Amino acid sequence: MNITGLIVEYNPFHNGHLHHIEQARIKSNADVLIVVMSGDFLQRGEPAIVDKFCRAKMAVDHGVDLVIELPVVYAVQHSDLFAKASVSLLNEYSVDTIIFGSESGDIKEFEHLQRIKKEDQNFQHSLNAFLVEGFSYPKAYQLATEKQHPSLSIDLSKPNNILGFSYMSAVSEVNPTIKIDTIKRLQADYHQEYMSTPITSATSIRRHLLEKNQDLNTIEQSIPEATRDYLTDYVHLSEHFHQWEDYFPFLKYRLLSDSLANLRRIHGMTEGIEHRLKKQIKHADNFEQFIASVKTKRYTRTRLQRLFIHILLQLEHQEVKKALDALPHLSEARLLGYSSQGQHYLNEQKNRSTIKTITQLKKKMSPILEIDERASRLYYLPLDDSIQSQLFKQQFRPPYRKGSKSD
Repeated sequence: MNITGLIVEYNPFHNGHLHHIEQARIKSNADVLIVVMSGDFLQRGEPAIVDKFCRAKMAVDHGVDLVIELPVVYAVQHSDLFAKASVSLLNEYSVDTIIFGSESGDIKEFEHLQRIKKEDQNFQHSLNAFLVEGFSYPKAYQLATEKQHPSLSIDLSKPNNILGFSYMSAVSEVNPTIKIDTIKRLQADYHQEYMSTPITSATSIRRHLLEKNQDLNTIEQSIPEATRDYLTDYVHLSEHFHQWEDYFPFLKYRLLSDSLANLRRIHGMTEGIEHRLKKQIKHADNFEQFIASVKTKRYTRTRLQRLFIHILLQLEHQEVKKALDALPHLSEARLLGYSSQGQHYLNEQKNRSTIKTITQLKKKMSPILEIDERASRLYYLPLDDSIQSQLFKQQFRPPYRKGSKSD
Protein backbone atom coordinates (compact mmCIF):
# COMPACT_ATOMS: atom_id res chain seq x y z
CA MET A 1 0.00 0.00 0.00
CA ASN A 2 1.39 3.42 -1.02
CA ILE A 3 0.76 6.23 1.45
CA THR A 4 1.33 9.76 0.18
CA GLY A 5 1.43 12.94 2.24
CA LEU A 6 0.80 16.58 1.33
CA ILE A 7 1.34 19.72 3.42
CA VAL A 8 -1.42 22.25 2.75
CA GLU A 9 -3.45 25.25 3.88
CA TYR A 10 -6.30 25.42 1.29
CA ASN A 11 -7.09 29.09 1.88
CA PRO A 12 -9.43 28.42 0.14
CA PHE A 13 -9.33 25.19 -1.90
CA HIS A 14 -9.08 26.04 -5.61
CA ASN A 15 -8.43 24.43 -9.00
CA GLY A 16 -4.65 24.49 -8.52
CA HIS A 17 -5.05 22.45 -5.33
CA LEU A 18 -7.23 19.95 -7.17
CA HIS A 19 -4.49 19.59 -9.80
CA HIS A 20 -1.94 18.99 -7.02
CA ILE A 21 -4.07 16.21 -5.50
CA GLU A 22 -4.70 14.52 -8.84
CA GLN A 23 -1.06 14.69 -9.93
CA ALA A 24 0.21 13.55 -6.51
CA ARG A 25 -1.97 10.45 -6.71
CA ILE A 26 -0.70 9.68 -10.21
CA LYS A 27 2.96 10.44 -9.48
CA SER A 28 3.11 8.31 -6.32
CA ASN A 29 0.48 5.72 -7.24
CA ALA A 30 -1.14 6.57 -3.90
CA ASP A 31 -3.61 4.24 -2.24
CA VAL A 32 -4.12 6.68 0.65
CA LEU A 33 -3.64 10.45 0.49
CA ILE A 34 -3.01 12.17 3.83
CA VAL A 35 -2.77 15.94 4.24
CA VAL A 36 -1.42 17.90 7.17
CA MET A 37 -3.32 21.20 7.16
CA SER A 38 -2.87 24.38 9.18
CA GLY A 39 -5.87 25.20 11.34
CA ASP A 40 -7.49 28.62 11.68
CA PHE A 41 -4.22 30.59 11.58
CA LEU A 42 -1.65 30.04 8.86
CA GLN A 43 2.10 29.85 8.30
CA ARG A 44 2.40 33.41 6.97
CA GLY A 45 0.70 34.75 10.10
CA GLU A 46 -2.79 35.25 8.69
CA PRO A 47 -6.27 34.12 9.71
CA ALA A 48 -7.71 31.62 7.24
CA ILE A 49 -10.53 33.10 5.20
CA VAL A 50 -12.90 30.37 6.49
CA ASP A 51 -12.44 27.99 9.39
CA LYS A 52 -10.52 24.71 9.42
CA PHE A 53 -13.66 22.57 9.47
CA CYS A 54 -14.95 24.16 6.27
CA ARG A 55 -11.57 23.75 4.56
CA ALA A 56 -11.27 20.12 5.69
CA LYS A 57 -14.60 19.35 4.01
CA MET A 58 -13.31 20.92 0.79
CA ALA A 59 -10.25 18.66 0.95
CA VAL A 60 -12.09 15.39 1.62
CA ASP A 61 -14.69 16.11 -1.05
CA HIS A 62 -11.91 16.50 -3.61
CA GLY A 63 -9.99 13.30 -3.00
CA VAL A 64 -8.12 13.55 0.30
CA ASP A 65 -8.45 10.52 2.60
CA LEU A 66 -7.27 12.01 5.90
CA VAL A 67 -7.04 15.66 7.00
CA ILE A 68 -4.78 16.03 10.04
CA GLU A 69 -4.57 19.42 11.73
CA LEU A 70 -1.16 20.99 12.20
CA PRO A 71 -1.40 22.56 15.69
CA VAL A 72 -1.21 26.34 15.72
CA VAL A 73 1.94 26.28 17.85
CA TYR A 74 3.68 24.70 14.83
CA ALA A 75 1.64 26.23 12.01
CA VAL A 76 2.44 29.88 12.77
CA GLN A 77 6.21 29.53 12.53
CA HIS A 78 8.96 30.25 10.03
CA SER A 79 9.31 27.80 7.16
CA ASP A 80 11.87 25.43 8.73
CA LEU A 81 9.85 24.83 11.92
CA PHE A 82 6.58 24.64 9.99
CA ALA A 83 8.15 22.04 7.69
CA LYS A 84 9.72 20.00 10.49
CA ALA A 85 6.42 19.73 12.38
CA SER A 86 4.44 18.91 9.23
CA VAL A 87 6.90 16.22 8.12
CA SER A 88 6.98 14.83 11.68
CA LEU A 89 3.19 14.43 11.64
CA LEU A 90 3.22 12.73 8.24
CA ASN A 91 5.99 10.44 9.45
CA GLU A 92 3.86 9.42 12.46
CA TYR A 93 1.20 8.31 9.95
CA SER A 94 3.79 6.23 8.06
CA VAL A 95 3.76 8.02 4.72
CA ASP A 96 6.04 6.63 2.03
CA THR A 97 6.17 9.79 -0.09
CA ILE A 98 5.68 13.53 0.37
CA ILE A 99 4.82 15.60 -2.69
CA PHE A 100 4.81 19.39 -2.62
CA GLY A 101 3.89 22.05 -5.13
CA SER A 102 6.58 24.51 -6.20
CA GLU A 103 7.28 27.20 -8.73
CA SER A 104 10.36 25.19 -9.80
CA GLY A 105 8.77 21.80 -10.38
CA ASP A 106 12.21 20.11 -10.57
CA ILE A 107 13.19 17.99 -7.58
CA LYS A 108 16.82 17.85 -8.78
CA GLU A 109 17.16 21.60 -8.13
CA PHE A 110 16.06 21.10 -4.53
CA GLU A 111 18.44 18.15 -4.12
CA HIS A 112 21.30 20.30 -5.43
CA LEU A 113 20.41 23.05 -2.99
CA GLN A 114 20.33 20.52 -0.16
CA ARG A 115 23.86 19.37 -1.01
CA ILE A 116 25.06 22.98 -1.03
CA LYS A 117 23.59 23.54 2.42
CA LYS A 118 25.37 20.48 3.82
CA GLU A 119 28.74 20.72 2.08
CA ASP A 120 29.54 24.29 1.02
CA GLN A 121 31.26 26.25 3.81
CA ASN A 122 31.47 29.42 1.69
CA PHE A 123 27.70 29.33 1.32
CA GLN A 124 27.27 29.09 5.09
CA HIS A 125 29.61 32.05 5.62
CA SER A 126 27.65 34.14 3.09
CA LEU A 127 24.35 33.15 4.69
CA ASN A 128 25.57 34.18 8.15
CA ALA A 129 26.92 37.47 6.79
CA PHE A 130 23.58 38.40 5.23
CA LEU A 131 21.78 37.49 8.46
CA VAL A 132 24.12 39.78 10.41
CA GLU A 133 23.27 42.57 7.95
CA GLY A 134 19.67 42.28 9.09
CA PHE A 135 18.06 40.33 6.26
CA SER A 136 15.29 37.85 7.05
CA TYR A 137 16.32 34.19 6.82
CA PRO A 138 14.56 33.49 3.47
CA LYS A 139 16.05 36.65 1.93
CA ALA A 140 19.51 35.89 3.32
CA TYR A 141 19.29 32.38 1.90
CA GLN A 142 18.32 33.73 -1.50
CA LEU A 143 21.17 36.27 -1.52
CA ALA A 144 23.75 33.71 -0.37
CA THR A 145 22.65 31.30 -3.10
CA GLU A 146 22.84 34.01 -5.77
CA LYS A 147 26.32 35.04 -4.58
CA GLN A 148 27.89 31.60 -4.26
CA HIS A 149 25.98 29.72 -6.95
CA PRO A 150 24.75 32.24 -9.55
CA SER A 151 24.15 29.50 -12.12
CA LEU A 152 21.58 27.76 -9.92
CA SER A 153 18.24 28.35 -11.62
CA ILE A 154 15.87 27.86 -8.68
CA ASP A 155 14.25 31.13 -7.60
CA LEU A 156 14.26 31.39 -3.80
CA SER A 157 12.21 34.57 -3.85
CA LYS A 158 9.21 32.32 -4.55
CA PRO A 159 7.51 31.21 -1.31
CA ASN A 160 6.67 27.66 -2.40
CA ASN A 161 10.27 27.07 -3.48
CA ILE A 162 11.37 28.24 -0.03
CA LEU A 163 8.89 25.90 1.66
CA GLY A 164 9.90 23.05 -0.66
CA PHE A 165 13.51 23.41 0.35
CA SER A 166 12.44 23.38 4.02
CA TYR A 167 10.50 20.16 3.39
CA MET A 168 13.62 18.58 1.87
CA SER A 169 15.66 19.53 4.93
CA ALA A 170 12.96 18.28 7.31
CA VAL A 171 12.70 14.88 5.60
CA SER A 172 16.48 14.54 5.80
CA GLU A 173 16.32 15.20 9.54
CA VAL A 174 13.11 13.35 10.51
CA ASN A 175 13.19 10.25 8.30
CA PRO A 176 15.47 10.10 5.22
CA THR A 177 13.69 6.97 3.95
CA ILE A 178 10.62 9.06 3.02
CA LYS A 179 10.67 9.80 -0.70
CA ILE A 180 10.04 13.40 -1.69
CA ASP A 181 9.01 14.89 -5.02
CA THR A 182 7.52 18.09 -6.40
CA ILE A 183 4.83 19.14 -8.86
CA LYS A 184 5.10 22.41 -10.74
CA ARG A 185 2.45 24.95 -9.84
CA LEU A 186 0.31 25.88 -12.82
CA GLN A 187 0.55 29.43 -14.21
CA ALA A 188 -0.56 31.52 -11.23
CA ASP A 189 2.12 33.19 -9.16
CA TYR A 190 1.63 32.98 -5.38
CA HIS A 191 1.33 36.77 -5.16
CA GLN A 192 -0.87 37.22 -8.26
CA GLU A 193 -3.54 39.78 -7.40
CA TYR A 194 -5.91 39.64 -10.36
CA MET A 195 -8.16 36.91 -11.75
CA SER A 196 -7.42 35.73 -15.27
CA THR A 197 -7.68 31.97 -15.79
CA PRO A 198 -9.17 28.85 -14.14
CA ILE A 199 -5.82 28.46 -12.35
CA THR A 200 -5.64 31.45 -10.02
CA SER A 201 -3.65 32.01 -6.85
CA ALA A 202 -5.30 31.78 -3.45
CA THR A 203 -4.06 35.34 -2.80
CA SER A 204 -6.04 36.60 -5.78
CA ILE A 205 -9.13 34.65 -4.76
CA ARG A 206 -9.04 36.05 -1.23
CA ARG A 207 -8.49 39.57 -2.50
CA HIS A 208 -11.55 39.33 -4.74
CA LEU A 209 -13.73 37.92 -1.98
CA LEU A 210 -12.71 40.68 0.41
CA GLU A 211 -12.77 43.56 -2.07
CA LYS A 212 -15.88 42.53 -4.01
CA ASN A 213 -18.09 42.38 -0.91
CA GLN A 214 -18.06 38.57 -0.67
CA ASP A 215 -19.25 38.16 -4.27
CA LEU A 216 -18.50 34.53 -5.18
CA ASN A 217 -19.39 35.17 -8.82
CA THR A 218 -16.02 36.89 -9.25
CA ILE A 219 -14.10 33.67 -8.50
CA GLU A 220 -16.37 30.89 -9.78
CA GLN A 221 -14.07 29.99 -12.70
CA SER A 222 -11.16 29.44 -10.29
CA ILE A 223 -12.71 27.10 -7.71
CA PRO A 224 -14.51 23.74 -7.82
CA GLU A 225 -18.27 23.81 -7.37
CA ALA A 226 -18.09 22.22 -3.91
CA THR A 227 -15.73 24.96 -2.71
CA ARG A 228 -18.20 27.56 -3.90
CA ASP A 229 -20.99 25.80 -1.97
CA TYR A 230 -18.96 25.64 1.25
CA LEU A 231 -17.88 29.28 0.97
CA THR A 232 -21.50 30.28 0.34
CA ASP A 233 -22.70 28.36 3.39
CA TYR A 234 -19.98 29.82 5.62
CA VAL A 235 -20.57 33.43 4.64
CA HIS A 236 -24.35 32.97 4.82
CA LEU A 237 -24.03 31.82 8.43
CA SER A 238 -21.25 34.13 9.62
CA GLU A 239 -21.72 37.06 7.21
CA HIS A 240 -17.97 37.09 7.18
CA PHE A 241 -14.74 36.10 5.47
CA HIS A 242 -11.89 36.48 7.97
CA GLN A 243 -9.03 38.94 7.48
CA TRP A 244 -6.43 40.65 9.68
CA GLU A 245 -8.39 43.88 9.96
CA ASP A 246 -11.03 42.01 12.02
CA TYR A 247 -8.47 41.28 14.73
CA PHE A 248 -6.82 44.71 14.86
CA PRO A 249 -8.98 46.02 17.77
CA PHE A 250 -7.99 43.00 19.88
CA LEU A 251 -4.32 43.43 18.95
CA LYS A 252 -4.43 47.14 19.74
CA TYR A 253 -6.00 46.51 23.14
CA ARG A 254 -3.40 43.86 23.98
CA LEU A 255 -0.45 46.05 23.00
CA LEU A 256 -1.80 49.08 24.87
CA SER A 257 -2.73 47.19 28.03
CA ASP A 258 0.11 44.67 28.40
CA SER A 259 3.30 45.69 30.16
CA LEU A 260 6.65 45.52 28.39
CA ALA A 261 7.62 42.70 30.75
CA ASN A 262 4.59 40.64 29.71
CA LEU A 263 5.19 41.32 26.03
CA ARG A 264 8.80 40.18 26.34
CA ARG A 265 7.54 36.73 27.35
CA ILE A 266 5.74 36.27 24.01
CA HIS A 267 7.32 33.88 21.52
CA GLY A 268 9.06 35.79 18.75
CA MET A 269 9.43 39.01 20.76
CA THR A 270 13.16 39.72 20.37
CA GLU A 271 15.64 42.57 20.05
CA GLY A 272 13.40 45.03 21.89
CA ILE A 273 10.73 45.09 19.16
CA GLU A 274 8.10 45.42 21.93
CA HIS A 275 9.15 49.07 22.40
CA ARG A 276 8.52 49.83 18.73
CA LEU A 277 5.13 48.07 18.80
CA LYS A 278 4.06 49.93 21.94
CA LYS A 279 5.05 53.27 20.44
CA GLN A 280 3.48 52.85 17.00
CA ILE A 281 0.18 51.26 18.07
CA LYS A 282 -0.84 54.54 19.72
CA HIS A 283 -0.96 56.24 16.32
CA ALA A 284 -2.51 53.44 14.23
CA ASP A 285 -6.18 53.46 13.18
CA ASN A 286 -6.14 50.18 11.25
CA PHE A 287 -4.04 47.09 10.68
CA GLU A 288 -2.41 48.14 7.41
CA GLN A 289 -1.37 51.48 8.84
CA PHE A 290 0.12 49.77 11.89
CA ILE A 291 2.10 47.08 10.11
CA ALA A 292 3.48 49.62 7.63
CA SER A 293 4.76 51.68 10.56
CA VAL A 294 6.63 48.81 12.26
CA LYS A 295 8.01 46.56 9.52
CA THR A 296 11.71 46.69 8.65
CA LYS A 297 14.20 44.74 6.53
CA ARG A 298 14.62 42.29 9.41
CA TYR A 299 11.04 42.37 10.71
CA THR A 300 9.15 41.55 7.53
CA ARG A 301 5.38 41.65 7.22
CA THR A 302 5.16 37.87 7.54
CA ARG A 303 7.37 37.74 10.62
CA LEU A 304 5.35 40.49 12.28
CA GLN A 305 2.02 38.85 11.46
CA ARG A 306 3.20 35.66 13.14
CA LEU A 307 4.30 37.67 16.17
CA PHE A 308 0.91 39.41 16.32
CA ILE A 309 -0.89 36.06 16.41
CA HIS A 310 1.39 34.93 19.24
CA ILE A 311 0.50 38.14 21.10
CA LEU A 312 -3.23 37.54 20.65
CA LEU A 313 -2.87 33.93 21.78
CA GLN A 314 -0.58 34.95 24.68
CA LEU A 315 1.77 32.27 23.39
CA GLU A 316 4.89 32.43 25.55
CA HIS A 317 8.46 31.31 24.86
CA GLN A 318 8.28 28.37 27.26
CA GLU A 319 5.07 26.97 25.76
CA VAL A 320 6.55 27.01 22.29
CA LYS A 321 9.92 25.64 23.41
CA LYS A 322 8.22 22.68 25.05
CA ALA A 323 6.24 21.95 21.87
CA LEU A 324 9.29 22.29 19.62
CA ASP A 325 11.42 20.10 21.90
CA ALA A 326 8.91 17.27 21.38
CA LEU A 327 9.68 17.11 17.65
CA PRO A 328 9.97 14.91 15.69
CA HIS A 329 7.94 12.59 17.95
CA LEU A 330 4.32 13.65 18.41
CA SER A 331 1.97 11.76 20.71
CA GLU A 332 -1.38 12.93 19.31
CA ALA A 333 -3.01 14.62 16.33
CA ARG A 334 -6.44 16.07 15.57
CA LEU A 335 -8.43 14.48 12.73
CA LEU A 336 -10.58 17.04 10.88
CA GLY A 337 -11.97 14.92 8.05
CA TYR A 338 -11.70 11.52 6.36
CA SER A 339 -12.99 9.27 3.60
CA SER A 340 -13.98 5.62 3.88
CA GLN A 341 -10.50 4.71 2.61
CA GLY A 342 -9.00 6.96 5.27
CA GLN A 343 -11.07 5.28 7.98
CA HIS A 344 -9.91 1.87 6.77
CA TYR A 345 -6.29 3.01 6.93
CA LEU A 346 -6.68 4.40 10.46
CA ASN A 347 -8.22 1.14 11.65
CA GLU A 348 -5.37 -0.77 10.05
CA GLN A 349 -2.75 1.45 11.72
CA LYS A 350 -4.34 1.52 15.17
CA ASN A 351 -2.18 -1.21 16.67
CA ARG A 352 0.99 -0.24 14.79
CA SER A 353 1.15 3.51 15.31
CA THR A 354 2.34 5.30 18.43
CA ILE A 355 0.35 8.46 17.70
CA LYS A 356 -3.13 8.91 19.13
CA THR A 357 -5.67 10.28 16.64
CA ILE A 358 -8.06 12.71 18.37
CA THR A 359 -11.48 12.81 16.72
CA GLN A 360 -13.05 15.49 18.93
CA LEU A 361 -11.90 17.65 21.81
CA LYS A 362 -12.72 16.72 25.38
CA LYS A 363 -12.83 18.92 28.47
CA LYS A 364 -9.41 17.67 29.54
CA MET A 365 -6.83 18.37 26.84
CA SER A 366 -3.08 18.28 26.33
CA PRO A 367 -1.24 21.65 26.39
CA ILE A 368 -0.93 21.72 22.58
CA LEU A 369 -4.66 21.09 22.09
CA GLU A 370 -5.45 23.71 24.73
CA ILE A 371 -3.54 26.23 22.62
CA ASP A 372 -5.57 25.12 19.59
CA GLU A 373 -8.76 25.73 21.57
CA ARG A 374 -7.51 29.24 22.40
CA ALA A 375 -6.84 29.78 18.70
CA SER A 376 -10.37 28.74 17.74
CA ARG A 377 -11.93 31.05 20.32
CA LEU A 378 -9.79 33.90 19.00
CA TYR A 379 -10.63 33.05 15.39
CA TYR A 380 -14.39 33.38 15.92
CA LEU A 381 -14.12 36.47 18.14
CA PRO A 382 -15.04 39.02 15.41
CA LEU A 383 -18.40 37.28 14.84
CA ASP A 384 -21.71 37.85 16.64
CA ASP A 385 -21.92 36.00 19.95
CA SER A 386 -24.54 33.50 18.81
CA ILE A 387 -22.55 32.64 15.66
CA GLN A 388 -19.34 32.34 17.67
CA SER A 389 -20.99 29.79 19.93
CA GLN A 390 -22.50 27.83 17.05
CA LEU A 391 -19.25 27.57 15.10
CA PHE A 392 -17.08 26.87 18.14
CA LYS A 393 -19.19 23.81 18.99
CA GLN A 394 -17.65 22.13 15.95
CA GLN A 395 -14.57 21.60 18.16
CA PHE A 396 -16.49 18.97 20.13
CA ARG A 397 -18.10 17.14 17.23
CA PRO A 398 -16.72 14.14 15.31
CA PRO A 399 -14.68 14.92 12.18
CA TYR A 400 -16.30 15.26 8.76
CA ARG A 401 -16.73 11.97 6.93
CA LYS A 402 -17.50 12.07 3.24
CA GLY A 403 -20.86 10.51 2.51
CA SER A 404 -22.03 10.22 6.13
CA LYS A 405 -25.73 10.73 6.80
CA SER A 406 -25.15 13.77 9.00
CA ASP A 407 -23.51 15.75 6.18
